[in-house]
Amino acid sequence: MAKQLLNEEFQRMQKLAGIITEVEQQSPNDEAKVEKNVEAGLEKLLKTIDSAKQSVKPSPKDGELNELLLTLGSLVAGAPGLLNLLGKAVTGVVDFFSLDNVDHTTLGDALQKYGRKLEHKYIESIAGWLQLAFPKKFKGQDPHDEKSDLYDKAHGIYAAVLAGAAISSGVEAFNAVSTILKGLEGGLSAFKTAEVIGLAKNIAKY
Repeated sequence: MAKQLLNEEFQRMQKLAGIITEVEQQSPNDEAKVEKNVEAGLEKLLKTIDSAKQSVKPSPKDGELNELLLTLGSLVAGAPGLLNLLGKAVTGVVDFFSLDNVDHTTLGDALQKYGRKLEHKYIESIAGWLQLAFPKKFKGQDPHDEKSDLYDKAHGIYAAVLAGAAISSGVEAFNAVSTILKGLEGGLSAFKTAEVIGLAKNIAKY
């Protein structure tokens, strides 16, 4: 307690002396604001992805994908317009995740929390995209079946979308991906972190 009072007094003296203009301390209200904004941003992002599904056309590469070479990046690149959609969708909501005076840990925790809350809705939406773009490859697969390839790919893309939002807001790529993956089904072991980072960076470029 004494140490806390001493630190507060030191900061007060610095402020009076003009060394610092304000005491940079994150309050519970800041965290609540971050969580509210992140939830709103993710809801808007989900609607953007959902609304674009009506324009999806089968990929000319459907049925020709080599499983040994099929990464998340190549899958998204092979789905007409998907990377462009995800990139612009993330760019369109990045303001929800870019708040002044908020540390990246708070932002990452909020993305993890609400990413987990909306996970099933996102997975169904992304899986729907993939099934429309690759009807032969993902025919009859259930995105909630942990043994299906559709489950793996949809979750990997979702993790990259969340991480892309974090990266666009200034969070370092590896930290963003690690935080996001810990909050999703299967955790870190279900995905190749390097693949998710690569796709997340591409999404964040738009």
